This record gives sequence, structure tokens and C-alpha cells, in this order.
Amino acid sequence: MDLRMTKRALLVGSNFSAVPLLFALKRRGLQISVCGNRPDEPCHAHADQSYFIDYSDPNALLALVENGDFDFIVPTGNDVAYMSTTFVAGKLGFPRFDSMETATIIHTKQAFRRFTEQHDIPAPRSVRLQGDSPIETEALRYPLLVKPSDSFSGRGVTKVFDRTELAAAIAEARRNSRAAEIVIEEFIEGSLHSHSAFIKDQEIVFDVFVDEYCTVYPYQVDSSNHPSRLSETVRSKTRAIMARVVKLLGLQDGLIHTQFLSNGDDVWIVECMRRCPGDLYGSLVDQSLGIDYADLVITLLLGEEFSAKPRFDPPLFFGRHTITSDTPSTPFSFSHSIPSSDVRIAQLKTTGKPMNAAPLDKLAILYARFETREEMLKVAPDFKTFISLQTMQGDLA
Repeated sequence: MDLRMTKRALLVGSNFSAVPLLFALKRRGLQISVCGNRPDEPCHAHADQSYFIDYSDPNALLALVENGDFDFIVPTGNDVAYMSTTFVAGKLGFPRFDSMETATIIHTKQAFRRFTEQHDIPAPRSVRLQGDSPIETEALRYPLLVKPSDSFSGRGVTKVFDRTELAAAIAEARRNSRAAEIVIEEFIEGSLHSHSAFIKDQEIVFDVFVDEYCTVYPYQVDSSNHPSRLSETVRSKTRAIMARVVKLLGLQDGLIHTQFLSNGDDVWIVECMRRCPGDLYGSLVDQSLGIDYADLVITLLLGEEFSAKPRFDPPLFFGRHTITSDTPSTPFSFSHSIPSSDVRIAQLKTTGKPMNAAPLDKLAILYARFETREEMLKVAPDFKTFISLQTMQGDLA
């Protein structure tokens, strides 16, 4: 009998963004269990076994894994899943996970900003607030961004233009933080991009760059394109910065995904993560390059031989847009006028199901192929203008 058919993997997380990871595991013939406290989420439908636990409680996840005889534990595309899985890996000795100390540096804005300052990593200048510590922003230039240290998708982020706005912004950030820790940083004028680097033996063995845009909610990416418009100078500079981060932290094999700002040839690192980015980010790269992003993540996590061989060279021109709304609504349908003959839609909501305003909810994710780089770069930053959302309350442009 093929031994790998008997091996068991636990997927920590169950939402739609985790489905590519689940199928990458399935192709290896593993027995797959899924944990997550939302029985309606799609990964449960494909699991050999489901555990409806709240994995945000690391001790609940630890108890499950201690009793589950799993060969592999696989975090999905959110920080809570990643941190809980890393906690369990450290307790039980699962390989290819960073220490909790390292994971906390990467996944907590406050700790990451301290790390960038200590090692002269280019990043926005910042101060940190913890508990009732005094607000000391005199060394920073306005405007400022006030952020929860441990949230994602832009939740709780406020841009402030003077000190009179700070108190309200800090209160909003604390409402969106589990730890009530705040980062206040200088607002940088520049374009937003991401860098996905696959590392093996503390070397970057494959990477991709993507252009990103926040067009509905100001601090949540909803549009992107690949290939990126970035110059080779900026790519090389970003790659060198992240290679240094990998060495400084002694990172284990796997993915490190980074958001950064660029202006001219300058680069500022905004944040990093060792988990997969959400909203089917990898599918944009898959369709542009002809690779399997999720499979590459699993390859490194399981300790398999790594090889990335894009089928499309040069890449195809693809854009991605997450359809959201700036007001709560009950969607009926949507239509688009994107100038592309190849538009692919991943539907996330059914007709009549209420949708919260961004950044809390989304209707669908679409991908569009373009014939030229110029067309891609013209449409991708303005995807939302090509979408019409029809709702039970009346049309929203």
C-alpha cells in the first residue's frame, strides 16, 4: 500500500480562500480533516472529517491535534489560523514552522515595526501604543495612519491630519484589536504592491510581484494585476530587503508574502505574513503564469522537492477584482462592462443574502485577461467603475 494514502493532514480554516490549499492536499492522496466553527464554509464539504472548533483558541486546537494523530497541520489564509497553528507546531514538534517569537514579529504590526527600526529595514516611521501609555507623535510627520496591531483587511485603520483627530482614531483602532495595541505611522505617498517569495534553506527560490489598489475601502486591497509594472530596480531592491529579513529571522522553508509601497526607486515595507494571502490571490498568479501557487505553498510545508516552472513566459496579462460595496445591501446580481473577452467569476454570495459594507464582506471575485500590458494597467486600477451591482434596495453603480 502507498503509505502516503494513509497520512493525515489537518487544514486549520475552512473558508473559500482555503479551497486551493485543500485540493493541493487532496492531490497528494492525504486524508484531510478541516477545523473551523462555521459548518457552512466550503472546505467542510470536501473534508474526510470536520471538527467544528474555534481555532482562534490555540489550546482548543492543541487539544484537537494531540488527539488526532495528524502527520501535517496546514494553516490557511488568516493571521489567527497561522498563529494558532504555529503555537501547536511549537508544542508538538511539527517541522518547518517558525518559533512563536518569530511568528509574532512578522504577524504583529507593533513587533514588526520595532524589528524594522532595530535593523534599518526601510518602513514607515512609527510609534507604538500599549495600554494607557502616553501618545508621543512629535517625531512623526502628519498625515498619520492609526492601525490596530493585530487586525487585517484594513479594519480599524484611520488616516489623521492633526493631533485633534488622534483620540477618536485610537479608539477606533482599539475596537478592532484583540490586544488593544496600536501602531501610529507616517502616511507614505506611493503605489502599493505585493511580493510573494518562496524560500528554501533561507534563500528566495521563486518570487512574484503584483500591483495592488484600494478603490472601495481605503485600506483594503480590492484590485490587483500581474505582471507588475514595477521596474527591475525596485524589484531587485525589494528582493534584497526581504532576503535580509529572511536571514535575520532565520525563517523556515515556506512562503513569505509582503506588502510594500514604492515611490520612484524608493521602497517601504508595510507588512509581512507567512500565511497565504486571502481572497484567492494565488489564482491571479496561477492564471497569469500557469503555475499552482497553493501547490507551491504545500510543497514547501510538507518538505517536498521544490520546483516552479511557469507555463506562460512571458506571463499573460491578468487583473483581479473583489466586488464589494461601501454600503450594506442585499445583492440581486451584478453585471460588468470590462473590456475583455475572458472574464472569470468566483461567486461568493447567493442572491438575497445580506452583504455588509467593505471591508467586512464581498460578493464575488473576478479575473480578467487583457491582450496588452497597457490595457491591463489602464483597467485594473479602475475595475470598480466597470461593475454594476443590482440590489433588492435598488441599483448601486
